[in-house]
Parts: sequence; structure tokens; C-alpha cells
Amino acid sequence: MSDAFDQWVEWRHKAPGDRRSIPAELYAAVMSLPETDRSDRQRVNEVVRSHDEARREGRTVWLYLDYDEAGAPRTMEDPGWVKVFASADVAERWFKENDREGVAWEYEVEDGQPRGSVWLCSRDPASRAIGDPDWAKLFASIKAAEKWLEDNDPMGKIWEYPVQE
Repeated sequence: MSDAFDQWVEWRHKAPGDRRSIPAELYAAVMSLPETDRSDRQRVNEVVRSHDEARREGRTVWLYLDYDEAGAPRTMEDPGWVKVFASADVAERWFKENDREGVAWEYEVEDGQPRGSVWLCSRDPASRAIGDPDWAKLFASIKAAEKWLEDNDPMGKIWEYPVQE
């Protein structure tokens, strides 16, 4: 029986034209690791287990960036720029109606399950690198976000976004 690491390695080293795929959840979990850890069986299996646990406990959300509003670039301050979905299914339903080619990225929510909103902190609010796991930290409460900023980025800002159920 193969583990998450075996699936990752087989997919990563597949031949050109090989249409083999891996679950989006496995990909997202492994990509959250630094490049050097992606070849470490223990670290890969550990992060996949951790992400699975967070998902089962409702501590993940899916993010999508709605890049342009009538051709004008958007920023963190624009309430509609970041769409937050409670699950991959909710994101898929939204995409079918609004952006058939859209892609959402799964993020873990710090300090518990989101209740209506998440608070987002980004070290580089102008960045559009949403697929990068370090692009943002998400929190279930404003208190936790403020504490994280105080400890890690005192000049940083926090933005609140509603979670679509």
C-alpha cells in the first residue's frame, strides 16, 4: 500500500504526457512544505495527515482571488477581491456560475473553525501569489489575528472576509 509520499513522488516524476493525477488536497498539503522537505517521507506524510485532520475538523477554507473589477486591479482593501469558501464543493458551485476556469486554494485556519468570517494577514498585500502557502495567514478570530501580528508583523494589517457556506 502506498502512502502520501509515494503518491507524491510517483506524480512528481511521471513521464511527459502521463495523465496520472493526485488529489488536490495532497498537492496542497505537500506544496505547503519548503522545497527541501518535499523529498522527506516523514515530513510529507506528517503534513498530509495534519491537513486531513484540519479538514475533518472544519479548520480549512478555500480562497479565490477575483482579480479584476471592470478591468481595474483590486487590492486587499476591496471586499470582493478575496472569495472565501467553506469547502471545495462550495467553491465548485460558485465557479460553475461565475468563473468556470477559476481555481481556489486550500488554507488552514489558525485557532479553530471559522464562524462566518476569517481574518487574513498577508506580509505582501500587493502580491497575487495565492498558491504560495506563505501568501497569507488566516484566523478564525480577530483576537488571534491581532496576536499573530503583534508577535510577527507589528506593521501588518488585517482584513476580514466572509466565508461562503
